[in-house]
Amino acid sequence: MSLSRLPSIASFFVRTSLALVGGACLLHAASPGASSAAPAAHTHDPVALDQFVTSATPFPRNQVDLAQSTTVLSGRPLLLRQQATLGETLASETGIHASSYGPGASRPVIRGLDGERILILENGTALLDASSVSPDHAVSVEPFLVERIEAVRGPASLLYGSTAVGGVVNVISHRIETELRDERVRGGAEARYDSAARGFARGGVLDLKLLGGQNHALVLHLDGFRRDGKDVRIPGYAESATVRQEEAEEARRDRQPAPDFARDRLPNSALTSEGGAAGLSLVGRQGFAGFSHTRFNTEYGVPGHAHEGEEEGGVRIRLRQQRNDVQAEWRGAPTATVQGFRFRLGHADYKHDELEPDGAVGTRFTNRGHDARAELLHGGAPGWSGALGVQSTRSALTAEGEEAFLPPSTTRGAALFAFEEVARGALTWQFGARLEETRLAAAGHRARRDRELSGSAGLVWKLDAAWSLAASLSRTGRAANTQERYADGPHAGTQAFELGDPGLDAEISTGMEVSLRRRTGAVTGALTLFANRFRGYIFERATGEVAVEHDGEWELVAANDPEAKEHGGLPVYQFVQRDARFQGVEAEVLWHLHDTRDSQFDLRFSADLVRAKAGGENLPRIPAARVAVGALWVTERWSLGAEVQRTFTQERTAPGESPSAGYGRLGAHVTRVLATGRVRTEVFLRGSNLTDREARPHPSFLKELAPLPGRSLTAGVRLAF
Repeated sequence: MSLSRLPSIASFFVRTSLALVGGACLLHAASPGASSAAPAAHTHDPVALDQFVTSATPFPRNQVDLAQSTTVLSGRPLLLRQQATLGETLASETGIHASSYGPGASRPVIRGLDGERILILENGTALLDASSVSPDHAVSVEPFLVERIEAVRGPASLLYGSTAVGGVVNVISHRIETELRDERVRGGAEARYDSAARGFARGGVLDLKLLGGQNHALVLHLDGFRRDGKDVRIPGYAESATVRQEEAEEARRDRQPAPDFARDRLPNSALTSEGGAAGLSLVGRQGFAGFSHTRFNTEYGVPGHAHEGEEEGGVRIRLRQQRNDVQAEWRGAPTATVQGFRFRLGHADYKHDELEPDGAVGTRFTNRGHDARAELLHGGAPGWSGALGVQSTRSALTAEGEEAFLPPSTTRGAALFAFEEVARGALTWQFGARLEETRLAAAGHRARRDRELSGSAGLVWKLDAAWSLAASLSRTGRAANTQERYADGPHAGTQAFELGDPGLDAEISTGMEVSLRRRTGAVTGALTLFANRFRGYIFERATGEVAVEHDGEWELVAANDPEAKEHGGLPVYQFVQRDARFQGVEAEVLWHLHDTRDSQFDLRFSADLVRAKAGGENLPRIPAARVAVGALWVTERWSLGAEVQRTFTQERTAPGESPSAGYGRLGAHVTRVLATGRVRTEVFLRGSNLTDREARPHPSFLKELAPLPGRSLTAGVRLAF
């Protein structure tokens, strides 16, 4: 059954929200005297390193006032970066790449780390999906209607847990109102068309003040969206030249005709997504309390070998998630000892089916769990503030079917944490500590309990009004997860036969970072050096064996065994521990060549590089070095920009891993702002990969089978009131 025929509350949210948004826009546009009250369009977007971040510390801080490096996407930059997946939306940001498993599934890769080391949050709580288990599993959040995305590069484990040792990505969707506002009706709508996928996305958001006065209000939130896309356009062949040559030679040896390789369109890459949410919040001058219910549904193809006429339709994934969130906050006086209290609870029910070409369910993954946290914000002496907190998590993951390579398992976590900040003149010190206990119970295995103590220290030194120097040092322990300990079987997402190791110890990392930043002046930006040393880094390493299937049973044989050559098979990978080191550099520079009240012209340069080794060998799927140069001209009504990005050849490969060729990508955009009454409309046209270059990112498991999309034009309109 197609996704569009499935009745769900998400479809109701989409229709209701769009209808209400449209009606509200007409009312606002037609209101007498509305033009005089229209908000002025912001002349230019905030300059780099001058936005507030809520995901790195318990309290909002400007980017330049944090010991850690951060990325913030909101407003027009987010509008122009949005893709169908979270990974691709962030893939062009400094220090962030994407796992790129086709148009339907992609996670962020931060400084070469991904999976269980990068935590993805929605409004401050964990997603509780299965995206970290396999690269072909989609992240259960849609970037289309979000207000803001914050990414913390480097360890953020003190606030969120050991799965944030590489960084945190927090998607902020504002489904629970947190501030008392004057407007009785607020909202927006957006629609866009993408030529590469021949896809159409549309959705709307609406906030209604139902009751209340000057000191309190009851606010109803509704939002909904739908996205459709066909097989995506690619430049040339789906399979790389190396794979095509190998398969053609194999066909000649077997005296078979050469395969008819697919080109121009990536087979089995179509997707359909829909979702919606409803929230209710009681807001006052000193805080809020609210609840929201969210549904997210998607069905997408998993690209693979792309021979014309073979496996018509291919394997597809049908994903469903329901989520309930409760949030509450009380804000006291800024000078009081107790300055506030914050509570968040997210509960999710996740399921996805991996559908065979004939429509049968091959494998089913489910995950049910919660993430709850409470924080007490406090002050003390002048310049001193901090937070004490507790966190409780639970995740029950099951896999059933032909490729159920994991046993059913339940992971429970409990933690106590503290974060303190002391400001003394030009120096701001930030300290943190976290005691975390993880309990893992997997069917057929002895229960495991790990307890780790993590800590960090950071310093921000304001050299003058423009310059600052930030440094941080952190130590984090992470217990091995179900997959690393108990995997045993074929894994389609990695196209390998995976073997876990029940004896794996906790992974200990020590992270260091130094960043020189300039906030104001003709040139702004940051230069960051980082290093992360792991004791007992856990990763998959090729054993040199091949797994061959006989009547549903798997046998491990040597790669040169005649049986492996005759029947083929899957390469065998074993989870192992080695001491490892990640190190690299990131640079962001913005030249303000022209900046007046009416217009602004900037040049932007960015670059990032990461190197990673374990046991003297390069680690797999580490992103190649990358540079980008762009120009942006902005007035009150117009925005014109272009950027060229160059990703270099990756030749520092792990054993058994092939190099990746470098590539360049050119993008450009134009936007026009229109104001009618209190309705602000932004029309935009974005071009991606305008030179139509083949791009196969090294972090992708499918780099030899599925390139990034070719030339694409995205046209859309967004309105807000």
